[in-house]
Amino acid sequence: MSKVLPPTLAMAATVLVAMPLAAQHSDAHSDGNAARYDMMFGTPDRYRTAPQDNIFATTPGLEQQARRSQFTISGLLPMFYNSNADLTPVSGPAGTNSAEFSPILGASWATPVFDLPVRFTANVRAEVDRFTQAWQPSVSFANFDKIALSGRLQYIDPTNDQNFSPYFAYAPRFDFDPFFAQRFATRQDLNLGVNKIYNFDAGFKRVPFAADTFADTAWSFGVTAFAQRRFRDPQPSSWAFYFIPSATYVINEQWNLSLGAELMFRTFDPYLGFTGNEWFLEPIATLEFVLPARWFGSDRNATLFGRPAIDLQMAYERNWSNIAAFDYAVWHVGAALKLGWRF
Repeated sequence: MSKVLPPTLAMAATVLVAMPLAAQHSDAHSDGNAARYDMMFGTPDRYRTAPQDNIFATTPGLEQQARRSQFTISGLLPMFYNSNADLTPVSGPAGTNSAEFSPILGASWATPVFDLPVRFTANVRAEVDRFTQAWQPSVSFANFDKIALSGRLQYIDPTNDQNFSPYFAYAPRFDFDPFFAQRFATRQDLNLGVNKIYNFDAGFKRVPFAADTFADTAWSFGVTAFAQRRFRDPQPSSWAFYFIPSATYVINEQWNLSLGAELMFRTFDPYLGFTGNEWFLEPIATLEFVLPARWFGSDRNATLFGRPAIDLQMAYERNWSNIAAFDYAVWHVGAALKLGWRF
């Protein structure tokens, strides 16, 4: 339970608690960014080059067994308008508007685990965050680089990709000063969760159960729920609980729409005698245009170029906290070039 402190002591405690978290741009904000990028990686385009590790249950192939070991390379070049780059609290003055450029390069490996109805997925991503307003001291801390790893064991029903699909994941992340100069923070996540999807055809009739229903699916509705233990250096570590509904609609071969929301409650371990608690909500909408293969001369050429797609995205990020410094809101509006190769 949070302790009630006199105003002067409360202010001092708030500053001391805020310092280690502000240094790594807030756990909530980083998680919100990861959710936005996961949605773009997990759109329902027919080429299915999405890594099989994603927080949105409607990601193609997430609840399906890998027929063999397969490798995926993914790239994302997003450029966004950020309405509050310095995460100014809602009770304070307006935050700093900025353009945000965050290129991401990732690689993943998915494989069946012997003859078991289990899939193992390993994933690594490198991300660079840069803001055009970083010359302002309040925004400069937002410029940092990160390397995120994950290993995921997931139960797969070999006859029904719409069944409940529980999983366990271990996901460490390492944060660096710009250009990966020096590591300043490490966090390690243990996630235990479950995915569930409901697929419908173009006539909005339920798609019959099968090992792979993607080709027959126009509408997909899903939910992910998981509990997380996060170990951080610097402290504090935390517990969190996530509920993530999502929906996708395949408009045609070139266009698709993804909608989702990340709802999270996080409680931090006591730090300097104070316990931080946060509620986080981020609705996200993504409209994707997959560049036609004829633009590249042939289907083979489009594959060589990574099946390029343009993702248009809007998201609203809201974090409520019992630490006033972390009670903030942010709008994200922008576009990204997405590339993917599967071997």
